[in-house]
Amino acid sequence: MSDNDVMIKNEADSSSAQSGDNVKKGKRYQGYDLEKTTKSRSGRKRPWFWKVLGISLCLTALIILGVCGYIFRSNKKMTDYISKINDANTMEKLLADHKNVQITCDYSHLAEGEDYKTTRFVKMAKDGDFYSYYKIEGSEEDYKEVIHHKTMYRYDEKFVQNYGLLEGDYENICVADIEGNVFQAAGTEKIQNEKESGNFIKIEATYEVQDGDMYTSLFGFDVGTQIEKSITMDKDSLIVTAETESCDGEEFYSYTVGFDGEEKIPQFYQDLKKTEETRKCYVYYDYDGENEKKYTFDVLQDVYFNLLDHDGYKVYMDEDGIKEFTDYQMQVQNPEGSLTLYMIKDNE
Repeated sequence: MSDNDVMIKNEADSSSAQSGDNVKKGKRYQGYDLEKTTKSRSGRKRPWFWKVLGISLCLTALIILGVCGYIFRSNKKMTDYISKINDANTMEKLLADHKNVQITCDYSHLAEGEDYKTTRFVKMAKDGDFYSYYKIEGSEEDYKEVIHHKTMYRYDEKFVQNYGLLEGDYENICVADIEGNVFQAAGTEKIQNEKESGNFIKIEATYEVQDGDMYTSLFGFDVGTQIEKSITMDKDSLIVTAETESCDGEEFYSYTVGFDGEEKIPQFYQDLKKTEETRKCYVYYDYDGENEKKYTFDVLQDVYFNLLDHDGYKVYMDEDGIKEFTDYQMQVQNPEGSLTLYMIKDNE
């Protein structure tokens, strides 16, 4: 073999060796494809991504549920608390440990009319019924009222009127009015602050005016207006002894309760006890109707007879329903003679 042949063979062998190395390297790194590797890694990461996202959503849902649950429990707790306050504030419970109660309310910034004040004095009579003395001052219809022995008298500086009570008037109107003077929360107040001081608790709360409530009808507030309430009550009994209500820092209503004060019997009522002679007043309730009933009242002489309003009925002085018993007719009646009235259903 010549030298040239050796050189050629060596070059061939060298070329073959290099080619073999390349083949080996090709086999060693075979399958290392960047696109495939990237896809493989992306495929491995994707399940963790969805797991993390799912866990995050679950945690978020749990937090939302927790917040909603807390708000619900807080609202229920507040509602239950206000319900307990309302249950504790009835006239019977106010009188349970006291010989009498006096409730005073001041009204101002009314939608119509001037400021006025009401006072209700109540004690439990020996027969178990309420004795109530009520007066209203500052309004166009100022009067004094006494409810005793299931009889109602009113005095307006001109006439002493005996109101004949019919068909549950005592329970549904008289007692309801007496109880209605005692504090009752609306039930939707939001308590903002509560602080104890000695034997008392002071609560700061807000109330949002609702359509048709007294704040729209009496005071003329718009629906949605925020009312601030400051309530003071006994810590043990939850009896409210004072409350004020304001809007934009301006007070428009106050409520105060006094216990065991001097007994109040107005002069006009004391004078009635001196009268002995009576007259008869007759009332035909639902005259000529399915529920017709006759009432007979013994009315003191010089005391004018009257009736409370009954929805769906008008009062007449004749059975034909022609001469209506108006306020004027009440004033010109003969306070010494008998009187017959007919309550007839209004068909209008």
